[in-house]
Amino acid sequence: MAAAAELTLLEKSLGLSKGNKYSAQGDRQIPVLQTNNGPSLTGLTTIASHLVKQANKEYLLGSTAEEKAIVQQWLEYRVTRVDRHSHKDDIHALLKVDLTVQEKEKYLNVSRWFCHIQHYPGIRQHLSSVVFIKNRLYTNSH
Repeated sequence: MAAAAELTLLEKSLGLSKGNKYSAQGDRQIPVLQTNNGPSLTGLTTIASHLVKQANKEYLLGSTAEEKAIVQQWLEYRVTRVDRHSHKDDIHALLKVDLTVQEKEKYLNVSRWFCHIQHYPGIRQHLSSVVFIKNRLYTNSH
């Protein structure tokens, strides 16, 4: 199950000790976390938010109402858009991983957010940082 692997990687990047048990529910293989202290949690975004809170890194979920809404928007996008595609190339195209300079300018707010997030401790791990140009190069990029 791909979601279980992603959640295990999230646990590792948050510095949580291993030990959570994941299963899948239904045809769409929705992840389920079997908790020791209460009912099981269902859904990728619910479990991811729970893990972030468990690691005491709630700042990753946003501090203001607007930041929290934006984080939830991206988590929902992940579940509603990305999960619909099963082939890696489809996901790559959907996320437009290899953006040209002109395309990056079309998604300036996303680029700014990504640039900000990559500097949080533990996010990049061993990967080098992605360089973003701060000045617009093209005036008619929209």
